[in-house]
Amino acid sequence: MEINCSFAPTVATPDHIVLAEKLGYTRAFVFDSPALYADPIATLALAAARTHRIKLGIAVVTAHARHLLSNASMMAHLATLAPGRLEIGVGTGFTSAVLLGRRPSRWSEVERFVGALRELLACREVEWEGQRVGLLQGPATGVRLPVELPVWVAAEGPKGWATADRMGAGLITNPSHGHNAESDRLAVPQVAGPVLASDAGTVLDDGETVESPRVIAAAGPSASLSFHFGDQGPLAGTPELAGHQAVMKQVEESRRHLALHSGHLIEPNEVDRKFLTPDVIRRASTTMTRTGWAEYLSDLEAAGASGVLYQPAGPDIPRELRAFQEAASLLNSF
Repeated sequence: MEINCSFAPTVATPDHIVLAEKLGYTRAFVFDSPALYADPIATLALAAARTHRIKLGIAVVTAHARHLLSNASMMAHLATLAPGRLEIGVGTGFTSAVLLGRRPSRWSEVERFVGALRELLACREVEWEGQRVGLLQGPATGVRLPVELPVWVAAEGPKGWATADRMGAGLITNPSHGHNAESDRLAVPQVAGPVLASDAGTVLDDGETVESPRVIAAAGPSASLSFHFGDQGPLAGTPELAGHQAVMKQVEESRRHLALHSGHLIEPNEVDRKFLTPDVIRRASTTMTRTGWAEYLSDLEAAGASGVLYQPAGPDIPRELRAFQEAASLLNSF
């Protein structure tokens, strides 16, 4: 099973991608949400210059964060910096859209967007928003065209999975995310392409528990995400969720989305911290010992996942990358 990593990008992420390559990770993806993180393009450009093997990508690229032509130009440039190593993750982009005051894309729009990207990167013109557009970078720019990039679709439900199938793309999905409180952690979709199971939390050291401040700091960003799922997530019926919802209702409606999504997947925000208890960590993150992780990865592989996409978080990303690699190295024991 491949081990891959994804990052909420910071100015230190290029260093972390260099370490991930040394540790044997296959891929390193970075998120793209302009209101929340460091710039993904600059991050990958710096990482590309310092790595040689690891595959790189943005997960996810959307039609609403920047214009189609800007996306295509960015991909062509990054592919030139990391020949044969750039991949694309696409999706509806819920959080990035909300924070831009827009709606997430429909899957039909995602499919059209990817089709147009592929045409542009193949040096063909397309019609977009009523205009004829194309990539015109010539030899003087140093950008090499045409380029063909592997595509991954990030999706948590049947419509997105079907889109990945139609596009001949790989699938990134989190089996623990779903529309009920008892989602099947091993429900890996059966699709034509490869499947990366995304997950986040932390790896417990021997004798460490979820009450540990280190564990809460490392797993807190992923656990806090479940406050967004409300009564359809793993915290349904808990006093922590009820308290979180009560506080959010007091926030002015026009800026409630900003308060809710602040710190999304990178650090718990002020409201999250009030309700981020050990029980929330236990319920809403994947936090296990090295042996527990290895057994879980073995089960994911048996269920059809070709790899795992792990998001390290907290104040010590190098520790998280090393600990997860150590856990994955135990896979042969199962």
